[in-house]
Amino acid sequence: MKLVFILSVLFAQSLWAFPEMIKHGYVNCTACHVSPSGGGVLNPYGRNLSAELISTWSYKGEEGILHGAVNTKKVDEWLAIGGDYRGVQVHTDYTTKSNGVNKVDGRWINMQVGFELGIIQPKWAVVGFIGEYKLEDSSHINKVEPKVNRYYGLFKPTDELTFKVGRFQPNFGINLPDHNLSTRTRLGMGLLSYRGGEISIEDKNTAEVFWLGEEYNFTLSGYRIRKELTEDNDKGFTYTASKVFAEKFKVGLQGLREKSDISETRIFGVTGQLGWNEKWSTLTEYDRIRNMPDGSDETTGVAFIHRTGYEVFKGFQVLALNDYYQSNIDNGATKTYRLGPGVIWYPRPHFDFQFFATREHRSSLSEPGTYAWLMTHYYF
Repeated sequence: MKLVFILSVLFAQSLWAFPEMIKHGYVNCTACHVSPSGGGVLNPYGRNLSAELISTWSYKGEEGILHGAVNTKKVDEWLAIGGDYRGVQVHTDYTTKSNGVNKVDGRWINMQVGFELGIIQPKWAVVGFIGEYKLEDSSHINKVEPKVNRYYGLFKPTDELTFKVGRFQPNFGINLPDHNLSTRTRLGMGLLSYRGGEISIEDKNTAEVFWLGEEYNFTLSGYRIRKELTEDNDKGFTYTASKVFAEKFKVGLQGLREKSDISETRIFGVTGQLGWNEKWSTLTEYDRIRNMPDGSDETTGVAFIHRTGYEVFKGFQVLALNDYYQSNIDNGATKTYRLGPGVIWYPRPHFDFQFFATREHRSSLSEPGTYAWLMTHYYF
């Protein structure tokens, strides 16, 4: 059961952003998504792009709800309909130094299922996601609970300025769907978190303001961990600032400060989304983390990812991934890094598949291990 919990934290996610769209000149998430930070329900233009630009094959109208079987033209201007099913097959192969035993493990985990609805107006929107696999179920395959764990309202007084409030993750870092990466869950930015021995979904009540211009983007977020999940009064804020160069390059700075009754965490980082041409793109993020627990020594850690991809043909990418994390830069035994190839394929609208096979290096292993995952995603 513990392994299922850990994998749940690492992999669970929604329909997140597609930052590789930078190579096609789409520098802001609002080109395709209702939310200014990306992820979740698509706007009509985003649905069209899923067929025209992203998918290998499609027929006319396939990008619509239920593959175009439902005619939504009369409501598209004010109603956004979405939802997801996502599952992951995880494979690990490790030999530990402590006992020299080789352990091979593999399992399929149903991670997410649910519906998302949004009422969309030119100046405002209200969006909510309903559905959750019961996390306490050790089989993790059957029971779905009708919980609304993610929701928000937004107000958009101008094309550039947006206010957003609700229960969701604050805008921070490159919004990749791979929440096992060091720059997501290890920084508290995954969809799920592990607090006090319990798994929680969307643990933050958040308020944000966005300024999304053609050249400069700024965000400021304030959040508080849900009181039912912690007794330590955790709260914090994030900020981001980024600049667009030559229409296909976006670099940024970001920061986070979270404080509770027992500790404080500060993060400062840089991000890069680089569209070299219509085929090549690079995503990279580096974060420096200061952990300051009350009554204990302060530590500084780092998290870094680099992912470069090449689109072999429409909808099919091959990639190289480098993922590095070290919780204490003064202690080499605290580092973990993974290197390996991967593929992402969008065969048709509504489907995507992702496979990565990495070699994992950490001090507790007698030799590099294997850490691989195959993710399947269907969105309505």
